[in-house]
Amino acid sequence: MKVRFILPITILLMHSTFLVQCGKVDTDREANRLFVEAYQQTELALQSEARDPAEAHAHYRQALEKIESIIYKYPNTSVAVDVAQHRTRIGEITIGDLRNKVPHFAAKADALESFHNLTLYLIDFEDVEERALRRLSYAAILKRHGQNSLHDELVHQVRRQADRHWDRQVIDRLYYELSGHHASQSQWDQSLQLIDRLQDRELLFGSLDHLLESGYLRDRSGRGYLDVAAYLDYLDPVNRIRLAGRLIDDLIATGNRPQAMAILQEGFPAPEENNVLDYVNALARLSSVLAGHGEVGASKSAIAQIVNFDSDYADFALRDLSVTIARYGDLEEALGLAEAFERPYFRNTAFAGIALEMARRDSVAQALSLLGQIPDNIDEKTETMLELAGMDLDGESLADSLLQVAVSRIQTLDSPIARTSSHIQLADIHIRHDRRSMAAEAMEEAERHASGISDPENINKLLTDIIKRWISLGRPDRALDIAAWYHMDHPSFRAGMPDMFTFAIQRGFHDFARTLAGITDDRARYMHVLVSVYLEQGMISQPSELAYEIRNYYWRSRALAQLSTELKIKVNTATAERAATDALLTIQRIRDRAEKRQALYHTVSLLSAAGINMDRDRRPLVIELIGHIDS
Repeated sequence: MKVRFILPITILLMHSTFLVQCGKVDTDREANRLFVEAYQQTELALQSEARDPAEAHAHYRQALEKIESIIYKYPNTSVAVDVAQHRTRIGEITIGDLRNKVPHFAAKADALESFHNLTLYLIDFEDVEERALRRLSYAAILKRHGQNSLHDELVHQVRRQADRHWDRQVIDRLYYELSGHHASQSQWDQSLQLIDRLQDRELLFGSLDHLLESGYLRDRSGRGYLDVAAYLDYLDPVNRIRLAGRLIDDLIATGNRPQAMAILQEGFPAPEENNVLDYVNALARLSSVLAGHGEVGASKSAIAQIVNFDSDYADFALRDLSVTIARYGDLEEALGLAEAFERPYFRNTAFAGIALEMARRDSVAQALSLLGQIPDNIDEKTETMLELAGMDLDGESLADSLLQVAVSRIQTLDSPIARTSSHIQLADIHIRHDRRSMAAEAMEEAERHASGISDPENINKLLTDIIKRWISLGRPDRALDIAAWYHMDHPSFRAGMPDMFTFAIQRGFHDFARTLAGITDDRARYMHVLVSVYLEQGMISQPSELAYEIRNYYWRSRALAQLSTELKIKVNTATAERAATDALLTIQRIRDRAEKRQALYHTVSLLSAAGINMDRDRRPLVIELIGHIDS
């Protein structure tokens, strides 16, 4: 009986084994098929990386989907085990490389959708703090071009970044920048909310100062001053005085004198031992603010505090106060203060300032009488006489007499700076009376004395004054001669050039402006500055020509990007888009990768804000540029 069942059972077992083996063969075959297809997709992706990141992303994504299918659908196959344990490669890349390439090329593909997306992609190259600062900078550009929703989105991202960050130093820096951004747009409540989160005392003062500088109290007619005053106790003594001075200035200007005086009544803590000089400077500034509003008693109280630390500073502040009092018309009190000085220098220089205020109030006889009490060796006496000679006094002979006396004394001035300034002042008087040859003689003397000045900041300032007078006299050749004396490596030169260019352009001296930019140590940078000044002045033809003459590709690309945005507004879209394409073509020629990335960011942020599209001509250029900076 038992023998009957042996054969069927054996057949059944053999059939089951066959089915299992067939199933295993099928799963191995399917896993191998998916792996081969994944390999094919990666090969296609590698071939399209440089040509089209969006196409490369699609291939990499499909390859990764197939690899994940092997792991999850056929986990018992040898292929799945090898893939899961990273023991195999897919052609030239590893599984880990593949997982990284998918989001990387997804970001590149997204960046190619618009210049806005590309700007965000480039911003993400930076570290956390720089990324936030660039987002705010870009947001401000978008705001200027009316793209409010994109602006709000970026600001929200920075705020979220600040709220979630772990480093207190970075958090405070981001809150500070956000507060300033909101204040610059008169968004007072948002700015104050962020200020309240700051823990760094220096950044706290900077934010409050920027809030007031942006017009917070003046916009609100002095209301809400308690929101700012509440922070006074959190500041160090120097910044407390500085903030109090700005608060008082705005409060009095908006008709809130009682509140301003209440701030003074709280008094000020003693300075820190290593910061006395800054403390005295802050008190002197506060004294000046109070005097400027006619608050003589309060100004004297601030000066009395200065006396405790530096009597010289106190005398300088008292001298300025006496002149300010004279300006408000209380000549008796002004003279009383001046006469009370023990040291002759302060008494005489106060007399000079008061005499000028007397003349401005039509008390010329009193002014001349007071000047007579000042010794001839006091520089301020000569400077005041020149000021009086340039005023519209009763009787031309009086002005000429003063001028004659002043001119004879210029050579006796102690400082070459004072002699140079006085000759410039003399030239102004001659220019005003259309005595051009005499003005030219005065300018030649100014040049002679300026040649003896070695301090870069002072000489740069005086050279700018001299150049402007030569331009006013229609002598750009002389202006260019003297421009060669500039200390071009000093920060004052870079800071002063936009104003110098504006002055020349407004008077029609375009060749001078261009030549001045050309003789600088950094010609390309200043050609770019000149393009910016032209655009700010509302001119298009000159910067359109000039931008293409810049030989440095970095600065040319920046100039062309700025030009493109202005052309979009003032000319037409087609012309603007040609300049935009030229900007991208120029960036291709930049060799340094960091400069190329910076130029690309600057260009695309402007193109995005101006509404320039990434069309089929510009897209290949952008693809190539992304490949250069991201390789």
